[in-house]
Amino acid sequence: MNKNFAALLSVLALGACASGPTSWHKESASADQAERDRIQCERQARINAPGTSTPSYRGINAGVGSGVGDGLANAERQSGLANDCMRARGYTIR
Repeated sequence: MNKNFAALLSVLALGACASGPTSWHKESASADQAERDRIQCERQARINAPGTSTPSYRGINAGVGSGVGDGLANAERQSGLANDCMRARGYTIR
């Protein structure tokens, strides 16, 4: 049980470090427009990179580890797609 708890804490810590840019900027966009664009890009990224999980038959602990790894990889794909979308709309990271 302690191994699972330690793994969970590690995943949460990595997730905090892997968070996306804090602020997008575009000269012609208001803060409200930038927020709407960000939300649309994140929604589009979730649609284009839906979560995928491969079942594991090596036991429950192996399955949990596989699911966590799949979730992290998918979150990274979604973040990259959302960032690409914002850049395509003319935003830069500030």
